[in-house]
Order: sequence, then structure tokens, then C-alpha cells
Amino acid sequence: MERPIFQPVGTPVEGLDTPALVVDLDVMEANIDTLHDSFRQLLPDGETQETDACVRPHVSCHGCPEIALRQVSADEGLIDMAPSCTGGISVASLGEAEAFASAGFNDILITGRVVTRPKIRRLLALARDNWVFLAVDNLRNVQDLSEAAVAEDAILGIVVDIDAGYGHGGVGSSDEALTLAQAVEEAPGLALMGLMTYEGPYSSTSQPQLEEESLRRLQVVNAAREQIDNAGIEITLVSAGSTYNYDVAARIPGVTEVMAGVYPLMDAQMSRFRPELQPAAKVLATVISHPVPERAVVDAGHKTTGPDFGVAVLEDVPGAVATRFSAEHGILELEGEATGEFSPNDKVWLVPYSLSLCVNQFDYFRAVRDGRLVGYWPISARGRLE
Repeated sequence: MERPIFQPVGTPVEGLDTPALVVDLDVMEANIDTLHDSFRQLLPDGETQETDACVRPHVSCHGCPEIALRQVSADEGLIDMAPSCTGGISVASLGEAEAFASAGFNDILITGRVVTRPKIRRLLALARDNWVFLAVDNLRNVQDLSEAAVAEDAILGIVVDIDAGYGHGGVGSSDEALTLAQAVEEAPGLALMGLMTYEGPYSSTSQPQLEEESLRRLQVVNAAREQIDNAGIEITLVSAGSTYNYDVAARIPGVTEVMAGVYPLMDAQMSRFRPELQPAAKVLATVISHPVPERAVVDAGHKTTGPDFGVAVLEDVPGAVATRFSAEHGILELEGEATGEFSPNDKVWLVPYSLSLCVNQFDYFRAVRDGRLVGYWPISARGRLE
């Protein structure tokens, strides 16, 4: 567990104890507004955009209720526009759902599986006071959830998870989706809400290619929706897309919500795909050694940046590159104008390659505005994988 030195509000950002996970509130708020603005529809007396979808923020990537609150309340004060957000959130695990419910969120979609008896009991306890619904992709799970809900005289909302090519989970065809939807419809204690999918990461940063690939991957969802509808089963919710392709998914007929996740804070991986959104969360690190002119060492390593999928990017230091990390330290290779320029106690900024892995190393965001600390925001869902 992180044991930060709590410094007073107003501390200059470069005076924070390091390594520190810092969120710039001005950049974060601009990101939220940029994405949500693409979903907002003007009322009939103005221009209307070509989408009926809303955002359901997937908050697992940051795990922070303070950030999630700003996402779901993004439309406050915009009385002349239709909502951009469902007002609900999505999470990956039951533990995360419990953490956010404790923080006051009561419309939560759990995208991961809840299959063991202890977890199902916890799910039903959570559902007594909150609107919690979850994804399924097999008949056994449907049966177990139904039996438990009946025993507790409860109703659980269900979405059928469809594999759109990622190979992570979900049924693989529209026929299987129909079979599962029919089973949910017939199961006491369960209420079929609709369909969901996560297409997984994309490879092309070209917008035309990204759009083409998104439409191809989501064909299976549209086919399943049509087949289920033709069978006389009402589908009110279709959740698809992510920060990768939020604007594409939102325009696909039948999609009602987009589970965009990393967009408030961004990371080095996603910034390649969505240049209109800027990194708001970065790791502040301190140079602790400069043993030779071509190399410097900082106090942020694997245990800080979570570089499993890629190395953090050193920001705004021409000629310097973060090349490798040990458990506690990061190595900067220096050339050109960066050679010999660092001294111990100098500060540098690292943009995590994968934000969700980095965030899980910390208990708090240091929230800053105009270069000064405004507070410590708990990452309440950190480690809540159970």
C-alpha cells in the first residue's frame, strides 16, 4: 500500500514527494468536455448530431470516484442540449462495483463475470440498494444467477456479452446470443437488458481504417440485435465501443451507449489514436543519479509505472528517452542537448504507456490545477479485483 507524504494544498507541483501520480484537472476537464461534446445533441431548434448514443464511462482504468463523478455530471448546466452520459458507470469486477457503490454510484454495469457462489451472494447484497447489472456469456452462469436471485427474492439485470473478435469473453455468434437471451428471458429473477461487447485494442491510427475495422468488428452485435428482435425479445441497451472508436461506435444504428474508459486521463498508448485528447495523468519523478553524461536515473520503476505493455514516455525533454526500468528505477538515455544536463533532484514527467496498470500502483492521485496541489483523490477501486 502506498504511504504518501501528505503535503499541504497549494504546494507547487514540482515540490511534491516522488514518485507521484499527478492529474492535471484543467487537462482532464478539457478531455471530458471534448469527448462528451461529440455525444451531445441539440434540441429541435438547433443542429442535431447523428447519434442517439450516450457515454457510460468505464471507470476501471482510473478507479477514482472523484474522476467518475466529473464524468457522469459532465452535462450539468447545459440545459439546451440532450444528455451525453447515461448517468451510470461500468466496471470490470464486483469488487470495483462495491467500491464505487460505497462512494454513492448506484447505476453500475459489471462487464466481468460473477460466477462463484460467494461472489453471487455479494452481488445480491449490493443489488438490494443499488441498480447493478452484469454481463453473462454461458448458460450455467444464467442458471446460477437465477437460482440465487429467486432465493433472495431479487431481480438482477443481465446483458449478453458478445465476442467481437477480441477473444476475451462473450458468445461467438448471433445464434448463441439468441439462445442465451432466450434463456435469460425465461429465467426467474433475471431481467434481460440488452447486449454488450468490447472489441479490444485497435492497431491502425488512421481514422478511415479505424472506422472500417470498427464497423467490421461490430457487425456481429448488429446481427445479434436483429436476430433477437426478430424473435420477439426486446433489446433496450446495446453497449459497444471504447475510447479508441467512440465517435464511430456512437453513430452505428442500434448502439445506445459507448463504454469509453481512459479518455479523461489518457496514456501514451491511447494518445496515438486520439490526438484530440491529451495526457492528464503523469508520473512525476526525480533524477537521483547522473553517473555518466549519456545516462540519468530516476526514482520511478516498474513498481511505479506498470510498464508491462510498454515503457512510459518521457515528456518534453528533447534528446532524452526513457528506455528501461528496474523494479524501483528508470533509466534515461541522453544525447544531443540533453547530454549532461540533468542533476540530482531535477524533476521529469513520465506518461504511462498503460494507465490502468500504472494507477494500480498508487492509492491516490495528486490533483493539481495551475501548477499547484489542490488535493489527494483516493483510488478507491485499486486492487479490487475480487
